[in-house]
Amino acid sequence: MTETTAHTLVLLRHAKAADSGVTDHDRELSAQGQSEAAAVGRWLVEAGRSFDAVLCSTATRTRQTWNGIAAAGVSTDDVRFDRQIYDGGPEEVLGALAEVRAGACSVLVIGHAPTIPELADLLADHEASDAAALEALQSSFPSGCLAVLNVSGPWAELAPATATLSEVATPRP
Repeated sequence: MTETTAHTLVLLRHAKAADSGVTDHDRELSAQGQSEAAAVGRWLVEAGRSFDAVLCSTATRTRQTWNGIAAAGVSTDDVRFDRQIYDGGPEEVLGALAEVRAGACSVLVIGHAPTIPELADLLADHEASDAAALEALQSSFPSGCLAVLNVSGPWAELAPATATLSEVATPRP
């Protein structure tokens, strides 16, 4: 039997990172980025968003983004830090999503550009998606920006044009 439960997928680009001399993987959030992460968390709480699972890049700045979101009141019992979200493209993130447990109805992925906005555009059925959200996605996807997609069917069956993009937002402090 095919699963037809509605799911929510939120794809988030990490908050603003500091420019520093460390490796890319070890870059931390800037002060602005810390404020952005908290703003994203508040926005998610105010929007009534909760998550059954969080998939996060292993990079320091994405982990710190998750910490800021969690500190604002967003919680989950299932956080997985995945290297393929750091150095992979949309196909690798789809692979990580395919491993999400079947009972998870809402998933947050915290990653990097260009992969996160490319994945949102790839998954969005452009005919069924919100036109303003598509325009926002295709015009700019700054740090701390998120795309909300509605998905029906199992996570393992996510494929191009199988989701509806409903919102793109860039919460700011």
